[in-house]
Amino acid sequence: MHEKDAKLKASKMFLKAGVALKPFFTQLKIPLLQVKSTRTLEEHIAEALHSGAMMGAMVAIWLLAVGFSAQNTQVIYVGLLGAPAVFAFSFYSSLYLPKVKGMKRAKEIERELPYALRHLLIEVKSGIPLYNGLVAISEKYGAASEEIRDMVEEINAGKSEIEAIEESIFKNPSYNFRRAFWQILNSLKTGTDIESSLESTVDDIIKQQLISIKKYGQELNPMTLMYMMVAIILPSLGITFLIVLSMFAGGGISSNLFIYIIVGLILFQAFFVNVIREKRPNVKV
Repeated sequence: MHEKDAKLKASKMFLKAGVALKPFFTQLKIPLLQVKSTRTLEEHIAEALHSGAMMGAMVAIWLLAVGFSAQNTQVIYVGLLGAPAVFAFSFYSSLYLPKVKGMKRAKEIERELPYALRHLLIEVKSGIPLYNGLVAISEKYGAASEEIRDMVEEINAGKSEIEAIEESIFKNPSYNFRRAFWQILNSLKTGTDIESSLESTVDDIIKQQLISIKKYGQELNPMTLMYMMVAIILPSLGITFLIVLSMFAGGGISSNLFIYIIVGLILFQAFFVNVIREKRPNVKV
């Protein structure tokens, strides 16, 4: 708690700079709302500046200390020139972190969203009022239920269904969530049937998921071929070729070469697994 307060106090030192830079980063207002941040935009910019300044200073001090102790001018120059680059990287990384968190949150919501909306559709078709339907899906559907639970709490606090849905749409990072509840909102405002608009939205989301699964399957085939080439065929044939070549040349193969090959394969496999995970469609199985 004290560490958090100290960090906030240090960030306030950059608050004037945050106010001055605010007009250049107005596009970050919505991402901050979508991740439910309690900080204002200028406070967020000030915290990013503080983070960048700390990282830049730490790198500069460390490299300058190493450079002066070793009397190496190249390390000193790297410290002087690298500090601004580290500051810029850390500043922008911290500044746009809410966008990254919002994208992650959107994926979590959309994983459960079709099932929650399908449940809501069944409730509405059964003649149950929309509010009761929202209460029914405010549990059991992960991040989607959390968003709907917030909506239900706003209604319980005295807001109308239209106001609560409008606020939820504005603050939600998921495009499909916003689209689905925008259709519901339009139906409430115009007095049209909620069932038909909700059913078409659910069908569209499910179709998108099926398309993403097919696309993933098509992308997986060439990636699997590339994995077999790089991780299986090339190392085995390459090592065999080197052994035969060393026999004819009368030399030997350094044991370090095998270590480099193993480390390279481990890094490649870690990279490949990460790529597969990122490309995996956001569908609950």
